[in-house]
Amino acid sequence: MKKVFFMALAFVAAVGMNAQVIDPAAISIEEPEFEQEAILVINETEGIPLEIEHSKLRATANVGMALLGVPKGSEYYQLEGPESPVTLDASAYNHDLHIIISWSDNKRSPKRLFQIIPLEIQKKRRIYNVAKLTAFKGTVAADQGYVNFNAEKYGDHSYLITIPAEELKKLRDDNEGEMKKFGKQFVIRLLNASTDKLSDNEDFLTFGIAKTGK
Repeated sequence: MKKVFFMALAFVAAVGMNAQVIDPAAISIEEPEFEQEAILVINETEGIPLEIEHSKLRATANVGMALLGVPKGSEYYQLEGPESPVTLDASAYNHDLHIIISWSDNKRSPKRLFQIIPLEIQKKRRIYNVAKLTAFKGTVAADQGYVNFNAEKYGDHSYLITIPAEELKKLRDDNEGEMKKFGKQFVIRLLNASTDKLSDNEDFLTFGIAKTGK
């Protein structure tokens, strides 16, 4: 049985976590005990469980446009606070990032099971935009900008997810102004194999990378 050492969440929230170069072949962290749990890898023998954050589907409308008879607005999930309880130090942009995600087994393609999605960050909340309402097309899906990742089987029933450093740097630089103010925050969305549709209530695994200089 592989052994794992977990850091205290309070410590992580207070001071962040320093990223470092990790050899995926040398990772010896025990798989999460339960299905659909995840561990962010800190080094080859240490990891921190990702927290599950609950959100309800919300909607907003542009009142001025509505008065003119032109509907315009959006649907989104809101997570409280500007960053996840598990947020890495800004040095994480320079190295591959690894996450272990458990499932009932690891026989299916992981890209059919979950997606990693960058969030819009505001002062006191994180926003996962789902759809927008336009004057001419009605409700259309929002451009999510899914995070590219690689995956391999890990242990008996899990996947080892790797987000390459090049992808992290690209995400960092796509919106440099937002990144300098807030850093980058992400959700892992677990897909419903039968419908692949979001519900009014969703649970997301979350993680983030702090702004430079934090």
